[in-house]
Amino acid sequence: MTFKTAFKFTLFVIFLHILGLVFIYPAWSEFDVIMHFLGGFAMALFGLAIHHEITSKHHDRKEPIWYHYLFVIGFVMLVAVAWEFHEYLLDNTLVQWYGWAPTQLSLADTMIDFLMGLIGGTTAYLIFKKSL
Repeated sequence: MTFKTAFKFTLFVIFLHILGLVFIYPAWSEFDVIMHFLGGFAMALFGLAIHHEITSKHHDRKEPIWYHYLFVIGFVMLVAVAWEFHEYLLDNTLVQWYGWAPTQLSLADTMIDFLMGLIGGTTAYLIFKKSL
């Protein structure tokens, strides 16, 4: 996996999110689930690129497959937690100040967001793990 590919896919997800904010989210709130899957997938691509860069330069032995998976998924979940924190801060500042629709509807919504990021990251890992 290359950083260029990961960056291009992430730009696609950001573009889709912007379109969603304007056209899709107001009519179909479940689009959020798809976006968290795609976000997890995109961050796994970055995790794979980072991992490949580090291991190709600094490791001379082959690590077990679970090590690679934990690295990638750990990266995905770190970004997922940061994103959910961003949504929390957004809901408690700009959403309240300007009367926008909230981004975090409930704890269950947050847990589904985490789960979809995990599933998206795992899917990307399974598809691209041979690039390690």
